[in-house]
Amino acid sequence: MESKRVHSSAIVLENNGVLIMGDSGSGKSDLALRLIDNGATLISDDVTVCEKKKNQIYLSSPGQTKGLLEVREVGIITVPFVENVELRLVVKLEQKEIDRMPKKKTCKIFGQTFPMLIINGKNPSSVVKVKVKLNEIQDEV
Repeated sequence: MESKRVHSSAIVLENNGVLIMGDSGSGKSDLALRLIDNGATLISDDVTVCEKKKNQIYLSSPGQTKGLLEVREVGIITVPFVENVELRLVVKLEQKEIDRMPKKKTCKIFGQTFPMLIINGKNPSSVVKVKVKLNEIQDEV
């Protein structure tokens, strides 16, 4: 079993693990908080453990940060969390201008290919964009 730590936050929404990646200050924790407010559950904040098990990637939190979420201007809060959730979508946060009609993107983790959504996480519509992309993935299955 392979595992690695990734600078990211992660949530689960309707049994879909979402890995949120981006530079410091790009809005990873903020997007996770807004997704939680819209029905998601926290997996991890700031660092996510990605484990490869039987050709699937599962997301968890390092032991010392389970259930903790950094909320800027508030502090660190405790929220419900889950572990060992199968990865379904990678969200990459960018602060630069993003194509209006982008081509489909993918991301490889441990040799496995996952759909990738590139968005500005600080946009008010970013929560809905994650949900739309998850629906699109479900429709393809």
